[in-house]
Amino acid sequence: MSEIRKAGATRRAVLKAGAAFAAMPLAGKAFAQPAKAPTKVLDFHTNADMAKVEQEGQLIFYCHENEAGTAAIMEGFGKDFPKIKTGYVRAQTGALYNKIVSERAAGRFDVDVIQLSDLAPAFDFQKKGGYEVYASPEAGGYAPEHLSDPAGAFFWTGVSFAGIAYSKAKVKPEEAPKTWTDLLDPRWRNAMSCKIPSSGIQFVQWYMFRKLYGPDYWKEFAKQRPRAFDSRVQLFDRLAKGDDKVCAIAEYAAYVLYKEKGAEVAFVAPADGLPATPLLVGMVSRAPHPEAAKLFVDWAMSARGQAFYQDNPNLVYGSLRKDAAPMRTGERLRDFKLLSPADYADYTASRDLFTKEWNAMLGL
Repeated sequence: MSEIRKAGATRRAVLKAGAAFAAMPLAGKAFAQPAKAPTKVLDFHTNADMAKVEQEGQLIFYCHENEAGTAAIMEGFGKDFPKIKTGYVRAQTGALYNKIVSERAAGRFDVDVIQLSDLAPAFDFQKKGGYEVYASPEAGGYAPEHLSDPAGAFFWTGVSFAGIAYSKAKVKPEEAPKTWTDLLDPRWRNAMSCKIPSSGIQFVQWYMFRKLYGPDYWKEFAKQRPRAFDSRVQLFDRLAKGDDKVCAIAEYAAYVLYKEKGAEVAFVAPADGLPATPLLVGMVSRAPHPEAAKLFVDWAMSARGQAFYQDNPNLVYGSLRKDAAPMRTGERLRDFKLLSPADYADYTASRDLFTKEWNAMLGL
């Protein structure tokens, strides 16, 4: 486990649409419903045995988020529970999912909780029995469509969404793209960025724009010769430095972070809507630290954890919890027009085509 990093003590969619994936022999047993009332810890409730949590003393987290964001989640949890040593592995969702499936097929069970940014692999992992079914006492704070079906495998810890961003030092406001089709203007050739194919939100954008504008949209987009990067931080670093003029998949959370830092960047929310993807947290079956895993899931689901996810400058995830306060910007998810798949069977079946087309566009 040398690659695990120490963090110190430190729209809504129809979830009943499943994908037909072959099962793997990875299933673990489901936890029985708790025999006693949940324990109140800080200002939320948990079914974790807190004495055993302290005995385990550790939590390993796999996460799609960028380095700073993943570390922030572990630091936030670790601050509330300093007796638990935390560690993490971060990668884009596609790479992270391939990693955990490969490890488990080889008999390695090193991780306690996983956070993904795409429902397709979450459905697949659920079909494979990769999640431990855990009935969190905090689940009542969420609508059924924001929980796995059946409930207990994973939940929507937030939503990430993206518009267009541009460098104010390189692009005049009157010349900036205002719509998604404006990105096809030859003026942005060799001056635009996007994300790599293992990104969950990049997959959503590709899928939704094929529905909105037809498959030829991406053929024209490829002519722009965009540069692809792993994380939203890289995308906004390049905008802030003027290395790129435009970002075609600019996550709102990153824009907020860089704007607060004083970067000369601007955000555009096209009227057709913003590609959006849920961020999914679940306890992994055969977790090495199951009680700590339960505690983390309860913390992440709680009003306390959701406030952290919404307010931390490296995260800014819009919460779906019924009683959630606004994000640090004062805005809520309902203030934005979001674009996300409605037919998840069709969506998940499109993954291979997306990867093939995106890699071809990037020359991979």
